[in-house]
Amino acid sequence: MSTVSPPPRYDLARWWTREWQKVVPEENQYRFYRLTLQQNLWGEWELVASWGRLGQKPSRTQVRILTDPSVAEPIAQAIDRKRQKKGYTEG
Repeated sequence: MSTVSPPPRYDLARWWTREWQKVVPEENQYRFYRLTLQQNLWGEWELVASWGRLGQKPSRTQVRILTDPSVAEPIAQAIDRKRQKKGYTEG
């Protein structure tokens, strides 16, 4: 007799996405940076960072598994400061 685990609980109210863009036509720079807090199939919290050229699929993606979704906010604030220093605007 096998035991079946209950399905994971998803807390969609805590999911979010933030995006920054940098557009400098004279330097041919059309970049985006996206940060998403979501849960995976097993209910674990993931902070997914993806970036690349505007209008295209992300050229790079990085996934961090978090123990708690509240950990994502300080990370997002640090990324926001870094993106703004590099000339990105939130949008």
